[in-house]
Amino acid sequence: MFEYLTRQINTGRAKPEAYAEALNALGREGWELVAVTPDFDGEHILTAFLKRPLKAAD
Repeated sequence: MFEYLTRQINTGRAKPEAYAEALNALGREGWELVAVTPDFDGEHILTAFLKRPLKAAD
């Protein structure tokens, strides 16, 4: 089983290094980037989809 997370990235405002750093931080928390989709309304927005295994219940 997995849990899922989405993050929006504004590529018009942030430098690539900034969003790479943010994605790397999520990776260190166990999140895996599985897809990125563009926003088609004319904005510079990408939506990143991430997943990680659910932690076992104690």
